[in-house]
Amino acid sequence: MHKIDVELPVEFIALCERDNLQAPEVIRDFIADLCGIVPWRGAPRSDGYSSTGCDGRDRAWEYYEAVGFAERNPHHS
Repeated sequence: MHKIDVELPVEFIALCERDNLQAPEVIRDFIADLCGIVPWRGAPRSDGYSSTGCDGRDRAWEYYEAVGFAERNPHHS
């Protein structure tokens, strides 16, 4: 597990507060969707990473590709 410090913009914090969400939860869920982290049934991961489902995984990947992140990999096809 790697830790990084990231300053979050007030707009993101306000969005989370508006929807009664915790910023770390939103970030963890997005990362889990993007990476396809699906814990075994009945055995949640201790680090809190868990995909929100097929649609979430598909949309996270669509975003990642749409903004060009995947294209930065020279082996991307």
